[in-house]
Amino acid sequence: MISKRRILVVDDNAGNRLLLQYNLEGYFEIDFASSGFSAIDKYKNHRYDLILMDIHMPEMDGIETTKQIRQMENGHRTPIFAVTSNMFREQKKKCLDAGMDDYIVKPIHAKALVEHINHFLNTSLYN
Repeated sequence: MISKRRILVVDDNAGNRLLLQYNLEGYFEIDFASSGFSAIDKYKNHRYDLILMDIHMPEMDGIETTKQIRQMENGHRTPIFAVTSNMFREQKKKCLDAGMDDYIVKPIHAKALVEHINHFLNTSLYN
């Protein structure tokens, strides 16, 4: 299913951004941010259907970035998925407490990721 939904990918690692671009291109419109600060700037200027947020970034991590985005929301809640290489119980709790909606564990499998995003967007209350 081809979607014109817009996704913001936030990751400080250029290789991870490239991999996500390769996996999501053609299914979604994609914007990229290489830091939490850049993600906040982009969020202020664009409306996204979903944000994929790396957890471990220098300066401002994904948890803090999510908290700040949640404070800026005004009538439209953007789904945020954590993207991480490990999701232990404590990490999952921190993500959910920060306002994240779901998580993706690396390594990322392209078809499963696209299906998961589409399923979430098509069945969630965010429509």
